[in-house]
Amino acid sequence: MSTKIIKRKALSISAAVAALGLLAGCGSATAPAPAADAGPVTIDVWGWDAESTQHVVDAFNASHDKIKVNYVLQASNTATQTNFRNVMESKKDIPCFMPGIAPITTTLVNGWAQDITQYVEPIKDAYSTGAQAAAQVDGKFFGFPAGPSATFMMANKAVYDKFGLAVPKTWEDFVTVGKELKTHGVTVINLAGEDPSTLLQMSQQAGASWFAIDGDKWKVNLQDDATMKAVDIIQQLVDNDLVAHQTYKDRPALYSYFDSGQLATVPLAWWSMTGYQTNFKASLGQWQAVDVPQFKDAKQFVSSGVADPGFVPVGCEHPAAAVEYVNWASTSKDAIEAGKNQKTGSVGVPTNLADVSAYTANVVPDKIFGSQPAAEVGAVIAKAQNAAVGKFERGPDYDAWFPEMQDQWGKAMAKQITLKQAMTNVQAFIAKDLDSKGIKYEVSK
Repeated sequence: MSTKIIKRKALSISAAVAALGLLAGCGSATAPAPAADAGPVTIDVWGWDAESTQHVVDAFNASHDKIKVNYVLQASNTATQTNFRNVMESKKDIPCFMPGIAPITTTLVNGWAQDITQYVEPIKDAYSTGAQAAAQVDGKFFGFPAGPSATFMMANKAVYDKFGLAVPKTWEDFVTVGKELKTHGVTVINLAGEDPSTLLQMSQQAGASWFAIDGDKWKVNLQDDATMKAVDIIQQLVDNDLVAHQTYKDRPALYSYFDSGQLATVPLAWWSMTGYQTNFKASLGQWQAVDVPQFKDAKQFVSSGVADPGFVPVGCEHPAAAVEYVNWASTSKDAIEAGKNQKTGSVGVPTNLADVSAYTANVVPDKIFGSQPAAEVGAVIAKAQNAAVGKFERGPDYDAWFPEMQDQWGKAMAKQITLKQAMTNVQAFIAKDLDSKGIKYEVSK
């Protein structure tokens, strides 16, 4: 996703805080449950999904007489961003709900997102803590709870069994097992040179907070203790040559390597299982879904995952109606039935719900996990979803610093620099970039 949607004129977090009352107390927990605004209203809801959303809207309209939803189909994610900027500038035809197109702080800083706390607070318990966290800034809901597709693992059980090894349950053991696998010509995980997502995920899992809003400024810290836990594990994997560096830019070669028996473990989210099954041949049936490893000192099970929540734009005159529709679309059995794939009848995992266990077994493909029951795989997915952190602040200049992180990560994977040096370099880049944009910040110690 491109985040060039961030406008320079709106990049001052101080201005956004002042304008939106960010520092005021949280909304009242006794606010009334969301209901339609007085009288029949029609709201526009935007999106780029051409398969199922219109069916959900039709089902809503058929069962509600005080709210009518008009689904405005956009050509693509990119087109949605462009068209939304245009309507916000013109202040005409503003929709009442937008799917997630940016981190919630970006929508807030740009002056796009309404505070919908009073409408979400009474219904929030239907959603996971991670989904709630992803939609909040300073304790207020500026987005609708959005669940990330949480990380779990699939392990090539045939490989682990062949060498008499147990699948590691901690990251520290992951390194130890990786060293043993290396003696047999097997790598424990793939870390593509262009993709630092594993670092972000492990840092989030360890409890890192790279960016935070503090009054009228940003706090930046890419070198906190939690991040260094992730850095240390990854550095050990790289230093000891325990990883592969297959690029995602060549998918056939990537899948071929994953399928070859030379790779022991793959982190993934639920939606990618079918892709692996489609592209694997030799290893079909050899994989097993397992929990993502934890850090040894973890006090509770945690999985990683980030979501960009949908939001009610400033200028929408019927926020209660918008929230009522989105809540119905997220939780109603009728909505979930209407949202089934029209060709296959399949339903995705409603990742924002507090309990997804009723849905996860149904998304498990039939061959890749061999004799492991779909219910068992589904339980692994549900456990990850229920434990997803959800929130991982990416700051006001994500579009600038993420390419820099990709570059620094690539150098670290090539052993040109250490990963700790890479994080120092990225933090220095962020400071320089924020200075150039006149954004207030401080580097935390």
